[in-house]
Amino acid sequence: MTVVNGNFEVGTFSNWRTIGDTRIETAALGTGTSEGTFQALLTTGASASGGSVEQSDLEEFLNFSSGLLDNLGNGDATEGSAIKQTFTANAGDVLTFNWNFLTSEGTPSSFNDFAFFGVSPFALELADTNSSGFFGTSAVNFSEETGFQTISVSIAQTGTYTLNFGVVDVGDTSVDSALIVDNIQVLSFGSIASNNDVLFGAQGFVGESPLSSSAITNVEQLISSNAIGTGRDATF
Repeated sequence: MTVVNGNFEVGTFSNWRTIGDTRIETAALGTGTSEGTFQALLTTGASASGGSVEQSDLEEFLNFSSGLLDNLGNGDATEGSAIKQTFTANAGDVLTFNWNFLTSEGTPSSFNDFAFFGVSPFALELADTNSSGFFGTSAVNFSEETGFQTISVSIAQTGTYTLNFGVVDVGDTSVDSALIVDNIQVLSFGSIASNNDVLFGAQGFVGESPLSSSAITNVEQLISSNAIGTGRDATF
């Protein structure tokens, strides 16, 4: 089964499992949407939908090894929220999604909150408060955002995988950050057309840990390694 309800257009988290403060939002949030009407918002704070959970609960939910979120290199992860879904894919398929990181921390900040995605039990950072490209946002309860971006991940082997997305506070629990995700699809390789996509090679992310086999732990490092729009493999 491929990713189901990857664009959240049913208006709920149907087919997803969630932990922490996770909500379905519309353009009324203040960021617009990357496509359609609805999108998923994950925060490090609390709302009527719930509150973020401590690091150990988050790692257990995501089937991450203890301390993995600290090992991404941003400092002491304290709390966060996440969603996950199990899907099947064929070798050569491409997982693609849109994302936007929001924060009320300073940019940059020593409280280096971050957003990530993963294919359990591994993870890769999307952005943190020290990333480049932030601008002021109209989003409710946040001061800056990265804007919507697209990532595409080449699937190495046919199989069943658990996809996850999350956002984490680092060093404190008092100032919130958030991740928007939307338009999550599994496509045949030939469907990828945008030169703005980050394309992970077949020997890259899925089924291989970027944390143990390479110093590359975030998307900006992949960009600096010329993995954008070149069609060349970005091997870890």
